Amino acid sequence: MVTINEVAESAGVSKSTVSRYIAKNGYVGKESALKIESAIKALNFVPNLSARSLKTKRSTIVGLLLPDITNPFFPMLAKGVEEYLQERGYQVLFSNIGDDGRLAEESLKTLVQSNAAGIISTFDFTEKYPDLNIPVVIVDRVGHHSEFGVFADNKAGGRLAAEKILEAGAKHIAVVSGPINAQSVNNRFKSSVAVLEESSAHFRTYYSKDYNFSVVREEAARVLDDYLQVDSIIAPSDIHAIAFIREILGRGLSIPEDIQVIGYDDILMSSFIYPALSTIHQPAYEMGSEAAKMIVELASNRSVHQRQLKLPVYYVERETLRKLGVKHACQEAEKFTPQRGKRPLSAEAQRV
Repeated sequence: MVTINEVAESAGVSKSTVSRYIAKNGYVGKESALKIESAIKALNFVPNLSARSLKTKRSTIVGLLLPDITNPFFPMLAKGVEEYLQERGYQVLFSNIGDDGRLAEESLKTLVQSNAAGIISTFDFTEKYPDLNIPVVIVDRVGHHSEFGVFADNKAGGRLAAEKILEAGAKHIAVVSGPINAQSVNNRFKSSVAVLEESSAHFRTYYSKDYNFSVVREEAARVLDDYLQVDSIIAPSDIHAIAFIREILGRGLSIPEDIQVIGYDDILMSSFIYPALSTIHQPAYEMGSEAAKMIVELASNRSVHQRQLKLPVYYVERETLRKLGVKHACQEAEKFTPQRGKRPLSAEAQRV
C-alpha cells in the first residue's frame, strides 16, 4: 500500500504538506498542490479516511438530500456533488427525501450520529434546527433565510422563457407553475407572468402538483381541454414540456405550428425527443459541484466569501418554438395550396 511518505517523495514536498493537502486543513501552495495531486494519481494513493476522521473529529461523509431523483435534473446535480467530493476524499451519503419533512428529519438524525462533515440539501431545515453543529449548504431551492446556498438565476430564466415565446409570435399562452412548495419554480413563474402582463398577449395560469410524468401528462391534457385557443406553453420543467409535447402530438396537432412549447432545465433527453425541445438551460452539474466546493470550505473551517452563489441561465434554441420568418413563409405558401390544412384529429383526440 502506498504511503504518505511515498507521495511526498514523489511530489518533492514534505509529509506535512501532503497531510495538509489531504485534510484540506491549512495552506498549500498552488504549485505544491498540483505536484501532490499528480503524485496521488500516478501512485494510485488512497488516503486513510478513518485516521483522518479521528484526527479531525469529523467523518468524511457528506449528506446529500434531494427531493426526487425521478426528475433527471437532480441526478445531474448529484453527479456534480459526488465527483467533486470523491476527488477530495469524501463520501456521499444520498437520501431521496421527496417533500416529506419526516424523511428529511430521519436523514438528518443519521448524519448527526455519523458526525458528518457537512450536508447539501434542497430542503432548508436550518431555521428549525438553529443549533445544528454541521455545515449546511442549500442547493437549488435557496430561501431568503438560507445562510449558504447555490442556485440558478430563476428570475432571469422566467423572464427569458416569456420573452422567447413572445418573440416567436405567441398570442394565447398557458403559463404553468410547478409545485408551489418549490421557491425556485415560483420565482421563474412569477417572472414569466410579469413579462406577459406587459405584453399584448392573452395568457392563463395553471398549477402543477408533481413532477411524475404520468401525473403531469394528465395535467397537460386538462390544460389543453380548458384553453382551446392556446398556441403556446411555458412549462416549469422539461418533464412538463415533454408531457405537453406527447399530449399535443397525440391530438394530431403540430409543434410548433399549432402549439409551441418552451421547457426549463435542459435535461439530456430534451435534445433527443422529437421535436427537440427549446428550453432554458440551468447548470445542474455546476450547481452540484459549487455546492460541494462550498461544503468543503466550511468543513475545513475556511471562510466562504460568497455565501449565496447565483449561477447564470441561458436559452437553448431547438425545434419547439416558431421561427417567425419560417412561419410567414408557410402562411404565404398556404394561400396557393388551400388543400394543405392542419392534420385531422386522431380518434383519441376526437374522444376528448
